[in-house]
Parts: sequence; structure tokens; C-alpha cells
Amino acid sequence: MLDSSNPFSKIRSLQTAHYDLLHTTLNDFESLFSVAGDPAVWVQHPERDRWRRDKFERFFKAALDNPSGCFTVIDRAKSQVIGSTRYYGFQESPLSVRIGYTFFACEYWGASANREVKKVMLAEAFSLVDLVFFDVGATNYRSRAAVEKLGARLSHVDDSGTVVYALDSKSSFLENPQT
Repeated sequence: MLDSSNPFSKIRSLQTAHYDLLHTTLNDFESLFSVAGDPAVWVQHPERDRWRRDKFERFFKAALDNPSGCFTVIDRAKSQVIGSTRYYGFQESPLSVRIGYTFFACEYWGASANREVKKVMLAEAFSLVDLVFFDVGATNYRSRAAVEKLGARLSHVDDSGTVVYALDSKSSFLENPQT
């Protein structure tokens, strides 16, 4: 869904040293489900049964309907789909976007994949907005640690219990020695 008022809807691909982030299409369902169908991927996630096909179908439809688009992440060396991530929640005031709905195959946890993917997404985001938010399930300690390593700081806990982190362009990840 292309939204001319949303600059993120125009981003069709991003590239890191090792990964391609390609605009997700309907044809990506089976390859993404082959990753998302592993229950271990969702063990700390608030929706722990997203590995079920019916649950993942809803997640995937929301990704396709997202006005900011969604990316299928591909390990370039293996020519293999390893997960997905997206921008969402673009706002003009404050000029911001959210990054999330990210999942990776378990073999990529603890490696550089998430950091590498998020760094390229943050660089692109900060060329368009001043502030990036990350919404994380309260008990998703793996994801919370990952966004903290990017330099994001706890902003607040919303009404649903989601923990919200923020990173602004002035305290950018580029200056954070942990990344």
C-alpha cells in the first residue's frame, strides 16, 4: 500500500554488508512462514503462538497492509530468507516512526544480524525523521536488550503494558560504542 504522505512507503529495499531487506510481497509468505513457524522464535513474545499458520497469516496480512511497508530479510551469502522487520506508525508531529515487528531465525540470534539490519534502518529513518520508537513486549528481554544496545532509552510503558523505547537523531546509534 503506497501512501504518498508517508516517506517510508516509498522505500523498496535496503542493503547491509551481509543482508538484503526487500519489500515484502504476497510471494514471500511461505519463505517467511518457514522461519516464523518455529515456536522458539516467539518464546518471549507476547503473542507466543504466532508460529501457528492462522496467527502468522494475520501477522503477514498486517505487514502487507502496513502503510510504511515491510521488509523480508535475506542472508545474501546463503540466498536465504532469515526473517522480517518493518517501519510503522509514521507521524508528522513529532516527526517520528516506529521500527519493529522483527523476527529472525533462531540461528541468527546473538549474531550481528539484528544490529546490522537495525543500523541501516535507523540511518534511513534519521534521514526522514527526528525520532524512532521501538515497541517491545514487557517480558521480551532479548529484544529489550537489543534495542538498548542500539542506544535506545526507555521512554514509557503504554496502556497495554508495551515497553516503549526511543532513540533520537541527536543521540544516534552512530555515537554509541556498543554497536
